[in-house]
Amino acid sequence: MTVVVSTANAADSPALIDKSVALIRQGQHSLARSYLAPALVDPRISSAARSRAYYLRGFSFASVGMPVSALRDFNRALEFNPANPAALFAAARSYWDGVAVEKDEALALGLFAQARELGHLGADLFIALGHLYGRGVEQNTTLGRARLTDLAADGNALAMSHLARSLRATAGRRDEAADWYREAFAAGDPNALVALAFMYLGDELTASEPLDEANALLQQAAAAGSHVAMVRLAHHYLSGAGLPRDYGKSQALFTRASALGNSDADVGLGYLYQAELVAAPLDRSAGYWYQRAAYAGNVEGQLRWGRMLLGRNKALQARSWFAAAARQNSAAGHNNLAWLLATFSDAGLRDGARALMHAQLAVEAQPSSTHLDTLAAAYAETGLFDRAVATQQQALAALLKDDAGERSALERRLNAYQKAQPWRE
Repeated sequence: MTVVVSTANAADSPALIDKSVALIRQGQHSLARSYLAPALVDPRISSAARSRAYYLRGFSFASVGMPVSALRDFNRALEFNPANPAALFAAARSYWDGVAVEKDEALALGLFAQARELGHLGADLFIALGHLYGRGVEQNTTLGRARLTDLAADGNALAMSHLARSLRATAGRRDEAADWYREAFAAGDPNALVALAFMYLGDELTASEPLDEANALLQQAAAAGSHVAMVRLAHHYLSGAGLPRDYGKSQALFTRASALGNSDADVGLGYLYQAELVAAPLDRSAGYWYQRAAYAGNVEGQLRWGRMLLGRNKALQARSWFAAAARQNSAAGHNNLAWLLATFSDAGLRDGARALMHAQLAVEAQPSSTHLDTLAAAYAETGLFDRAVATQQQALAALLKDDAGERSALERRLNAYQKAQPWRE
């Protein structure tokens, strides 16, 4: 049912704005924006109230994945009240993360500083991080750590985690980092235990059974709501890494993490169903989850969904998803796109020059046998058969194991290039 808020209620704009806050907290963002609409055009409210209304609408847009609309409203909020700390902080986050706008960390730090002067409690953390990592300001690790330590003393869990991360990279201070991660978890950051688990998995900390220690920490973090921990645990159940292999538990953890918005979990569910390790729901098979992850910007989801589309003879759509992965500088994305552009049987989908560019990027990232094989195909498609032959010989030499089937496939393509014939799939 669609709820329409009459503009006749505009005389009570402050009450409508307050009502929108409650609706936003309940996750009813569309309805909240309908309540805000009269206030945005009410000529009788103050500039400060209108600024608040624009900020709230921007916040609701950001909450549902509409960053362009969100930033537009944050900027409008600042037009009506340049001293709106929430709007300053929100705009700063957009520039800091490069969301809906080109990243500008120096501008972001300036906005964070203004928000801090106006009392925004979250701005101090980002100012500290700017100094710690040299983002938007000259790096000053000592100052950054000092600011984080002050925030940590006030109970800021994220400050504790960032302080731990910084100390972790310093020789001789890993035990101190581990203590800060534990403090951060106690203060409310469940992902702090995930980082601590990875310290054990990476042999950064000593334990008689590091994998068992890591799994115990991941279990604790997952129970506290960390979707990152859920995904890692799901993979451990999937592979039997220190835990009994249990596909049902893996599915349950991926499902919980997916409900929290983790696109890696969507990829995991897709794999479980594609590999037929668990029964897939009739309406949500592997393709559903890969596509969902792909639209969320997950590179692995884009690659798997693209390959699935290619298997369904939807090469044009597959090409677009490989290109999406390539735009995120994925070596596999560059490689898959280059192979399609160089070898596909439909001439309308081939583009030798573009294939060569993407194949070269894949090889620069990782000069594997697979990527060299693609580069050779791209050279052949552009008529550079001498280079194709030389590159294919490099691909054969780079085979990590003597796989007879793979070697035979590479040799067949080498034979084609020696005859000045491009390869066709």
